[in-house]
Amino acid sequence: MKFLIYIPQLIFGGAEKVLVSFANDLVRRGHQVEVLELYEKGLLRPQFDSRVTFDAICSKAYTEKYYASLQQVKEKPWLVGKLAFSKVVGYRRYAEKLAAKRYAGRRFDVAINYLEIESPAFLLEHVQAERYLQWYHTDVANTEDPQNSDAMLPLWEQMDAVICVSKISKDHFVERYPSLGGKTHLIYNFFDSDAILRKGEEPFEYSGQRPILLSVGRLTEPKQYLRFLDVLSQLRREGYAFSWHVLGKGGQRTELEEKRRALGLEDCVFFHGLTDNPYKYMKNCDLFVLPSGWEGFPTVTVEAKVLGCPVLATDVAGVGEQMTHGETGWIVENNEQAICEGLRRLLLDPALREKLRSSAGMSAVCSNEEKYRQLMTLCE
Repeated sequence: MKFLIYIPQLIFGGAEKVLVSFANDLVRRGHQVEVLELYEKGLLRPQFDSRVTFDAICSKAYTEKYYASLQQVKEKPWLVGKLAFSKVVGYRRYAEKLAAKRYAGRRFDVAINYLEIESPAFLLEHVQAERYLQWYHTDVANTEDPQNSDAMLPLWEQMDAVICVSKISKDHFVERYPSLGGKTHLIYNFFDSDAILRKGEEPFEYSGQRPILLSVGRLTEPKQYLRFLDVLSQLRREGYAFSWHVLGKGGQRTELEEKRRALGLEDCVFFHGLTDNPYKYMKNCDLFVLPSGWEGFPTVTVEAKVLGCPVLATDVAGVGEQMTHGETGWIVENNEQAICEGLRRLLLDPALREKLRSSAGMSAVCSNEEKYRQLMTLCE
C-alpha cells in the first residue's frame, strides 16, 4: 500500500517520535510511505528508514523565519508578529496551492492526518486516496480548549476512521462526538522496542545527587513542571536528597529557571534541553517521573518501562493502560499533595523502586503485530 502521512512539523515531540516507529514499521512490511510536513522542520528525518520519503508545504526557510505556533505565541506574545506577517502575506495559502499542484494526479491508498491540532482539509481537498484516517493523540476531556476540536468535527465526519491511542481517550472522544462513534477505533502507538533498548545501552553517567529523577517532555503547561518544582521544594525542606533532570525545550523554560532560582533548587534541578537520545538518560535514572496535568497516551512512560525504569506518574489518560499501580508503576492522583506523597514514598524505599522496574504486561502495548492488523482492517 501507498501511505501519505500529514503532520504539522517533524519536531522532538511524543507523537512525532512514535510516527518514526510507525512509518518505519510500514516500510519494513513492504509499504510505501511519504511524510508531508505543513511547516518544514525535519528534525526527526535522520531517524526514519531511508525508504521513507518527505515533502513539505511551507519551506524550511519560511518556517524558520516566520512561523510560530499558537502555543508559542501564548507563551511568548511578542511572536504574534510572525503569525500576523504570515496571514497578511498569505504565504501558507500560496504554498498550499503549489503543493496541491504537486499532488494532483497522484494517488495513495491511505492518507493520514496524524495530529488532531491540524485540519485534514488539505488531504480531503487535494489528495486522492482510497481511505482517509484521522489520528487523535490527546484526551478531549482534558484539553485546554476543546472548542478547537469541536471546529474540526465537520471535517472528521468526512474521514473514513478516527484512531484514538488509549481506551480512556477513545471513550471521552465518543462521548463528546457521538456522531463519530461508529468510525472511532483504538490503536495503541507503534513502538520500536529494539531501537529503544539499543540506544539505552549508550554509555552515560549523571552528575548530581542520587537518587536521580528524570522527566522528558516539552517545557509547556500540560507537563506541569512548575507544579513539580513546588513538590521538590517541599521535599527539600523536609530533608530529602535527590536531583531532577529534565530533557526538552519549550516556552516555559525561562519561567522554570526563575522559579528554580527562587526556590533555591539550582544545585539539584537541571534543564538539559533537547537530545536525540533520551534513552541513555532513562536507562540510568533511579526514577522516571511523569507529573503531567493531561495526556492522551504518554509515550515516554512506555519507553521508560521498555528500559526497565521505575515510574511515578499522575493518573492521566493512558497511564492505567500501561502500568499496574504498586506492581509495575506508581500512579498518583493528579494534584500536588498526591505527587508529593508518592515521591516521598519512593525516595524512602529503594526496594520498592526496584520492584517497580518490572515490565510485566507491557507486551500488549509494545507489540506492533496486533496494531498493524487493526490498521490494515481500517485500510481495506
